[in-house]
Amino acid sequence: EGARALFAGGANTENMPTCELGEEDFTDGNIDILTVLTKSGLAASRSEARRNVEQGGVSVNGQQIKDIKASFGKDDFAGEGMVVKRGKKNFMKVTVE
Repeated sequence: EGARALFAGGANTENMPTCELGEEDFTDGNIDILTVLTKSGLAASRSEARRNVEQGGVSVNGQQIKDIKASFGKDDFAGEGMVVKRGKKNFMKVTVE
């Protein structure tokens, strides 16, 4: 269902696996891409997350992320949250509780 939601139309996010970030995950109201990948389970460690970003295998809401220092504010997660994708088939909808 999750794969169909992502690849069939791309707009259906209700069947997508979801990860909720808490207040403690943010530093000064921001969270970096490496922390998002590790907290959501898309990467086992920060070094694996760093490699994925540097190799161009990570995208957020369809935009490829190549900067390991990329960070997001709480308002970026407003509404539906963000769709974070690692590689071709690993994806997660990330929201803030």
